[in-house]
Amino acid sequence: MQPYVDRLRAAEVLIFVFPVWNFGFPAILKGYFDRVFLPGVSFRLEDGLVAPNLTHIRTLAAVTSYGATPLRAFMAGNPPRKMFTRVLRFVIRPDRLRYLALYDMNRATAANRTAFLARVGAEMDRL
Repeated sequence: MQPYVDRLRAAEVLIFVFPVWNFGFPAILKGYFDRVFLPGVSFRLEDGLVAPNLTHIRTLAAVTSYGATPLRAFMAGNPPRKMFTRVLRFVIRPDRLRYLALYDMNRATAANRTAFLARVGAEMDRL
């Protein structure tokens, strides 16, 4: 895992692109978090309290798609969104955080997808 830790420690921007499956991350992304975001890497303990350890990362972004509607994701607690806007935000403390989601992918039209891609492009240009 050391090469992944080294890359994380050198990064100034983190952008994750993934689909949401059953209101969670794909297994490979979950495994990455479990293996790389370790004590001493993503956080440290100071006087028994958790302190952020990735504060050199200035920008954090997620680009994702859901089969669910925004309401269904909300009713399920939307764990992926909370992971980025609460957990990762705490250990990274980015200046900029973007969570871009295309909901209801199963019924998205070509126009919906095109508009989402344009939004993603515009947001990435701003980063």
